[in-house]
Amino acid sequence: MKIALVHMRHAETGGTELFLNQLSRYLAEKGEEVTIICRTHVAPSHPNIKFVKLNSFTIGKAHRIWKFAKDVEKHIAQNQYDFVYGLGKTWTHDMLRIGGGTHVHFVESMKKGKLKLKDRAAIAIERKAMAKGAYKHVVANSHKSAEEIHEAYQVPKEKISVIHNFVDTTRFDKERVIERSKQLEKDIGLDRSKPVYLFLGSGYERKGLKKAIKALSMLEFKATLLIVGRENHEADYKSYADELGVLAQCKFLGVQSEAELFFAMADCYVLPTLYEPFGFTAIEALSCGIPVITTENCGAKEVLRPEISTVVSSEVNPSDIAQAMKHWVNVEDKVELTRQCRSLALTLDVEAVMEQNYQQILDVYNAN
Repeated sequence: MKIALVHMRHAETGGTELFLNQLSRYLAEKGEEVTIICRTHVAPSHPNIKFVKLNSFTIGKAHRIWKFAKDVEKHIAQNQYDFVYGLGKTWTHDMLRIGGGTHVHFVESMKKGKLKLKDRAAIAIERKAMAKGAYKHVVANSHKSAEEIHEAYQVPKEKISVIHNFVDTTRFDKERVIERSKQLEKDIGLDRSKPVYLFLGSGYERKGLKKAIKALSMLEFKATLLIVGRENHEADYKSYADELGVLAQCKFLGVQSEAELFFAMADCYVLPTLYEPFGFTAIEALSCGIPVITTENCGAKEVLRPEISTVVSSEVNPSDIAQAMKHWVNVEDKVELTRQCRSLALTLDVEAVMEQNYQQILDVYNAN
């Protein structure tokens, strides 16, 4: 089967990009003819994968996403594919995956006032993508996201499937990277006599970094918060930590390509998100054997269990986060906790989840 996977950006970082890399590899290994339609790309995850670059000249982010969607529409009309799988912000597809939740709900969750032009373009594309007749099936990565899709665009529930995110349990394995993580601990001057928490992700406002810093300041004991990710306003968060008197306890480490090393250093993962359709990092943390603190706003709560996680309310009260932070570093049987975290992650291994996605493609293709 000649399959086109469509996403503006093919890269090695980012949740949708991770999904694109793994699905394209899996389909190619199954013998399917895979083409990735994008604006930019890095090396493919399998040598048989082809690329079509649609990178017309554009001015600004809004024009870029709209023009890409238009270019995809034109390209699909002029070329023959057996199946087109869109991964967001285009409207020409047989099946559409909503991996980042609906943009309507994202904007609402961030309590934005006047919408930026980019937001208006994204919502307009989303509306076209999920209009009646624009798709045969929609895949959501959580029941939370599925409900948003149904609510915002009246997509019939029978046309929505939920396939949770995956984790590469071979890569995210503490035992595999233990020696390298210990060396990195020395390199960054990490004091292992104190509890270590990890916050990881780009877009600190949405993922709730201020909530995590505030919770850190409320602890009765000294601890370290590792902060990994990309943020244009990092200085604001450093100033906030300084105001609370915990800047020395926060290690801002910027973008890192090997997240598994930092999960291996931590005692607990903290994701006090304000909006997260799923959250790859939650199950990556479990795969590395550490418990997770997150919120009702995170779709990953659907796969978590109380013996390995704490899910605080959607209001994201820092005192609740601080209480959970205290709880998880005081667990007596750390070996059993690690085992249970890893055990759950193994049920979401990448190969099993990619097979679910492959079967969904086949089901939709054969039904039409």
